[in-house]
Amino acid sequence: MHINNDCIRDILFTIEDNSTYSTACCMRQATETYPKLKIYDSEAINYHLRYLEMKGFIFKPQPKFLSDYDLSPAGHEFLSNIRDNNNWAKIKDVSSTIGFASLKVVTAIAEGVATAAINQQLGFSK
Repeated sequence: MHINNDCIRDILFTIEDNSTYSTACCMRQATETYPKLKIYDSEAINYHLRYLEMKGFIFKPQPKFLSDYDLSPAGHEFLSNIRDNNNWAKIKDVSSTIGFASLKVVTAIAEGVATAAINQQLGFSK
């Protein structure tokens, strides 16, 4: 299965929106429960959840609950860098232009876009 960065983004938003300190986000029937995830099939969701967990973007606060997830600090940081729809469009455009769309590359591009926005806001670039 290919990694779908839009699916990754939608999963991270869903987990962020549906977890608290005391309650993790249950992804057991994610495609039926969460509006952002209805466009994906459950196989794709489960594949991307496993991938995000392996990359350290999400974790299981209580491992005995196999379908419950929360964002790790790396997941929060990545989501902050890709939150804005305009920035996300730029990130996707750059990754398609250079021909690389791995999560590591997308993370680097997102950090670059965020840095550029900060520099522009501070008047360091034209």
